Amino acid sequence: MEEFEEKLEKYMARAAKCEEQAREATDKTRQDFYEVLGRYFRHLADDFKQIIEKRKTA
Repeated sequence: MEEFEEKLEKYMARAAKCEEQAREATDKTRQDFYEVLGRYFRHLADDFKQIIEKRKTA
């Protein structure tokens, strides 16, 4: 379970970093890239949240 929680934290941190980079981007292409990457990491984090919740209730 600890491994999943570590991955959750890692992906949440990466998503936050990408979202920050998207806000700071000076051109639209770079902004779009970091927004998409941030969503990808956010979805991974959400998946790990679901896994953790399922294992807690099992």
